[in-house]
Amino acid sequence: MAYSPTAELARQLDCIEVIDVTKANSQKKVTQHFDFLLVLDFEATCWSFPSGKGRNNEVIEFSVVLYDRILHGLTGINQAQVEEGVPLGTCLMLFTRWIGNHLKNLNISFPSDMMLPGKKKCVFVTWSSWDLGTCLLKECKRKNIYKQEFFSKWIDLRQIYMEHYYRRPKGLLGALEEVGLEFIGKQHSGLDDAKNTAYLARKLIQDGAYLKITNDINNKKKR
Repeated sequence: MAYSPTAELARQLDCIEVIDVTKANSQKKVTQHFDFLLVLDFEATCWSFPSGKGRNNEVIEFSVVLYDRILHGLTGINQAQVEEGVPLGTCLMLFTRWIGNHLKNLNISFPSDMMLPGKKKCVFVTWSSWDLGTCLLKECKRKNIYKQEFFSKWIDLRQIYMEHYYRRPKGLLGALEEVGLEFIGKQHSGLDDAKNTAYLARKLIQDGAYLKITNDINNKKKR
């Protein structure tokens, strides 16, 4: 990721968007464990074969939307675009500050062995486990970057989708189409991908799916 001056970093901290996602009412009530979903999508460098053989992927777009399951609201942050990005370590620091404010203001916390009473629960959601289980993990190890513990557990929505609908989707776009949803925005734009993954998560909840943690780096894959 390219260096960005302090003024640009300050501007990026204000890159917040709130959109209304109040659509069809829930039809099949299933008690969910998590109150908030942090839907995450990375875009990374992609190398063509054979020129890219041996090259490592690097995160070039870090996008997250915070989905309030009760109020059906999305708040998004789109961090580190290619042309005006920041080093990954700085990006993680900025994200930690961003999510820290929401954790405090909304009285929520990440899953852990010791949940404080009265706290609402949130968890990361991804489409496949590549973002947190491969991309971020390997780049942080390669560059010796500190990674917060809260990145260690997540819900792989693709796995939940297959378990609930008993079919394997053809990517995120195919999954949306199969349940009657239209992709909104630009494909492979990190923030748009994250938003549409959130829409799909909402649809799964409406259809009675139970969203549970599928992956824990410390305990490998959940069963």
